[in-house]
Amino acid sequence: MSAENQYDVIIVGAGISGLSAGCAFNRRKNIKIACIEKKGIGSNNPSPLTFFDVIKEHNLLDCIKGGYLSFGFHNHKGSSIRFLFEDQRLVVLDYQKACIKLYNKIKTCHPDFSVINNEVIDVWNEEKGVCIKLKDEEVFHAKILIDCSGKEKLINRLFASEKSELYSHVYGAIFSGLEGFEDNSAYYLWPVKDFGTGGGWFYPLNEGRASFGYAAIADTPNIDYESLKEGFNNALQEFRPYNDYLRKGIIENVESGSIPVLYAERLVYPNILISGDAGGMATNWTCMGIEPSLQYGRLAGEFALKALIDGDSQIIQEYQTIWEKENKATYDSFAKLASTFWNADYNVWEWIIKNDLAYLTPDQMLRRMRKNDNIIKKHQILFRALHNKIKNLFNKKSTLPEQITIQ
Repeated sequence: MSAENQYDVIIVGAGISGLSAGCAFNRRKNIKIACIEKKGIGSNNPSPLTFFDVIKEHNLLDCIKGGYLSFGFHNHKGSSIRFLFEDQRLVVLDYQKACIKLYNKIKTCHPDFSVINNEVIDVWNEEKGVCIKLKDEEVFHAKILIDCSGKEKLINRLFASEKSELYSHVYGAIFSGLEGFEDNSAYYLWPVKDFGTGGGWFYPLNEGRASFGYAAIADTPNIDYESLKEGFNNALQEFRPYNDYLRKGIIENVESGSIPVLYAERLVYPNILISGDAGGMATNWTCMGIEPSLQYGRLAGEFALKALIDGDSQIIQEYQTIWEKENKATYDSFAKLASTFWNADYNVWEWIIKNDLAYLTPDQMLRRMRKNDNIIKKHQILFRALHNKIKNLFNKKSTLPEQITIQ
């Protein structure tokens, strides 16, 4: 094998997770690293919602497309609930701009760092590292491989037999020329069978623009995008008031992509770490993947760097330990309910808004979105169900949709 094809670290995937991992090597200029990406830097084109403090921590404030002082959940033809914040807590990220910024930071410290436009088709271990075979039959060697391949889930596809898989396939668009809506309030739209079983979104951006779309949950990484487009068009025609806002808008560009929504149980193999969507790290409730991609991409890079410096590949096992300590219990509990959650109907979402979310403060709701904290207990479900039944018996108006504001 030629010296040109030998690296200390190879990262698969030039998205947020892969480039965040690459930035972990910026303080050690003697590390030889490369990234393999079959499409291009930040090739996904969504407008992902994430947390302001995460973007600030990673110095990406100049990559924000929209920021919000309130966030809500809306049930089609039903209730809505909106949480008001004292300051900006949630933002929409310009994904590609953020990826390019991270890439430029790596290039500043590692001028030889390159994104190799190709596809990895095989991986195997050898005595002192990992071999990677590309689609053009070329073979590369690395002491450590970091898999940030997104929905491709490279390593788990090649090495593991997953018990089950679910993917959120999104389809939406950015509209311009809009008016008549609050530009500091964003909404998650509950799943509707005719729109999308993964739920939807309405995120105001800037200068009369907004991102709107729906997602469908499937057990395959590939889906018929015509069916996604049909659901999007149904929502665009029927979901008020968003259809009123968007009717006269101009579509700037279509947003589509796929996000694994169940985590990979194994994130470390000999000389290999897995991060971001390749590990199914998107958050449980609303499939928010930016924070875990930035956080665990960087952590994967830090452990890879430490293993290289100490000459001990066993060090990377600690990465799995940390992730499990911080996430496993939460993700396991949601995995048991995933199928039920994504197939629930109007009445379930209506009950959740009135008898679950309505009892949360804005900060508690953010913790629910972020870490699945503040989950309603079984005895609370029983008590609130009984209370709700009695209330409905004596007050028929309580069954009507409500617009709830929490501050």
